[in-house]
Amino acid sequence: MKSGFVAIIGRPNAGKSTLLNRLIKEKLAIISSKAQTTRDRIKGVVNVEGAQIVFVDTPGIHKPKHLLGEFMTTTALSTIKDVDAVLVMIDAAEEIGRGDEFVFEALKKCKAPIVVALNKIDKLTDDEIESQKFIIKQKLDMPCVIVTLSAEYNMGVDRVLDVIKNYLPEGEPFYPEDMYTDYPMYKLIAEIVREKILKYTEDEIPHSVAVVIDHVERRPNGKDCYTINIYVERQSQKGIIIGAKGANLKQIGIEARKDIEYFLEREIFLELWVKVKEKWRKNQNFLKELGYKEK
Repeated sequence: MKSGFVAIIGRPNAGKSTLLNRLIKEKLAIISSKAQTTRDRIKGVVNVEGAQIVFVDTPGIHKPKHLLGEFMTTTALSTIKDVDAVLVMIDAAEEIGRGDEFVFEALKKCKAPIVVALNKIDKLTDDEIESQKFIIKQKLDMPCVIVTLSAEYNMGVDRVLDVIKNYLPEGEPFYPEDMYTDYPMYKLIAEIVREKILKYTEDEIPHSVAVVIDHVERRPNGKDCYTINIYVERQSQKGIIIGAKGANLKQIGIEARKDIEYFLEREIFLELWVKVKEKWRKNQNFLKELGYKEK
């Protein structure tokens, strides 16, 4: 029996969370076309014949502009120190740029085996794929295995598992067979709400939003009521999330409630409140309340 931990790292929007969801065959990490969607480390447990692989999805590695960004990047980079292998996600449809090179440079200190996942190959020709492989090997300049895939269309995902399995040490499983994550349910619920906000708001909003469960009222003979606060940094952002006559917030609530009920396997009431907390991404005390602490 083999078992081990594998970090999924890369620049924002490379497809890390999409791949994690494919691997565990569950909707665990929230997905958005907007960069820097993932803010936490999220573990996904995959059981294959003779092995248990614990994938650790990380925030996209980027040049931070505020304390939240610093915590996110530090979280991602610190993860590669404590794993048995590193899976580096590369967006094949984009040129290998400074963001990827920054990731490659961070890997110089990594002692774990490196597997490069060249994602979104559905957008490339065979010649373009081979060209990207050549450039990656040159710029990474470290021993690695490159696998090609399209996480969105579930192409090549099994190949990732086959390759990763070879690098795992022998050992018993870390988690029960029926467990696919240890991510706290309250965080998952908040992330579901944030995903719907990303879907229905403009580009300036996503990075300025924090979602916190304020209160849960347990009702033995009825639906539990979840009261959730949505924090933004400016009054104008509050208006965008709420929308005309509350239409936007209502749609966010409807879709979030459906997904939350799927995970909880029961019906609930969902109350959403939008509040302004100026410059919260630079507020160390508030970030600690949200669970972002220095690593």
